[in-house]
Amino acid sequence: MFAAWLPALVLWMAFAMAGGQVSLTAAFPPAVLTIAVAAVLGLAVWQFCIRFPWPEKFRVPFYAMHIVAGLIYGIVWMVATIAVEPLVTHKQMWSVLRTPRAITWALTGVWLYAVVAGISYAILSQQRARENERRALRAEAGLSAARLDALQHRLHPHFLFNALHTVAALVREDSAQAENAIEKLGDMLRYTLQEDIGNSVPFAEEWEFTRRYLDFEQIRYGERLSVVTTIDPRCLNCSAPLFALQTLVENAVRHSIATRPEGGTIEIAAQPVDKLLMVQVRDDAPHPASGHPLPASRGEGYRGGRCGDPSPRARGEGARSADEGFGLNALRQRLNAVYGDQAHLSVVSDPTGFQVSLVIPQMHTEDADDE
Repeated sequence: MFAAWLPALVLWMAFAMAGGQVSLTAAFPPAVLTIAVAAVLGLAVWQFCIRFPWPEKFRVPFYAMHIVAGLIYGIVWMVATIAVEPLVTHKQMWSVLRTPRAITWALTGVWLYAVVAGISYAILSQQRARENERRALRAEAGLSAARLDALQHRLHPHFLFNALHTVAALVREDSAQAENAIEKLGDMLRYTLQEDIGNSVPFAEEWEFTRRYLDFEQIRYGERLSVVTTIDPRCLNCSAPLFALQTLVENAVRHSIATRPEGGTIEIAAQPVDKLLMVQVRDDAPHPASGHPLPASRGEGYRGGRCGDPSPRARGEGARSADEGFGLNALRQRLNAVYGDQAHLSVVSDPTGFQVSLVIPQMHTEDADDE
């Protein structure tokens, strides 16, 4: 704080030595004393500025208050300096009060007050701007977390609705299998309802939950559902968005296996590529040829169906598109909230099948724990 007054000390000594009648050694002690008194009084000015912040609009009382405060500062600074100067120079200075020099001294004090108040308000404004920026960042982080939670909570009933649809179909077809399906559904729900579960989980957990989901669907579809997996063991220690893989697999089951009497095959692959985790889910249901990579941070190409696919009307598909679109679109939004433009969700369809690819920054769970 006092170091900031060094330029004022140098300037004061320069004025004192300007006439050539005062040496450096003679000018230094009174200059230090004068500036020290000004600095101590400057602490009061600092607190005064904190107590009365700079107004957003022009306020006459505010400026009048500072004019009065500046006059008081100048007079107090002059009197205090005169009172303590004999301790340094051993000379009485009270006679100065009866000369025009007193007016000059007091006005100099007003000028010092204006400088101190101006610098104080500049510092306070900078601090306020930084605090507002921190608050904005905290608010943005809180909003992102709230959005993620909202999407996650919307996925629960979405998944549950589809699962109950499967159970309802089994009740009509095979009551014994329906009982088995209900038990497996209970196991999955216990996982989804954990209070300590986060928005990201180890890929090993996501893969295990997806396997349980496939076992659940296998009860209904039997041999109609064939699954081929290629999971690189190195992926199991990576972090993945909660329900990401299950959402991709459920999308394939609902719109490839369930819609074809002969069923089909779902291929699931996961592997690390450079510093990324790449997950691919492919089904063998025929689709019009197209390729639409879609960055997770962008919404171009999404029209209510699969991310990047043509609109439902263009494909001639009806009510299924809204359900299909929700899962992938919700996943896209979650990827955008967590990873920004570092993650990608893309689709490629052709007459031999439909493939969804998910690419996210690779982060091992032990690294995440360290953070």
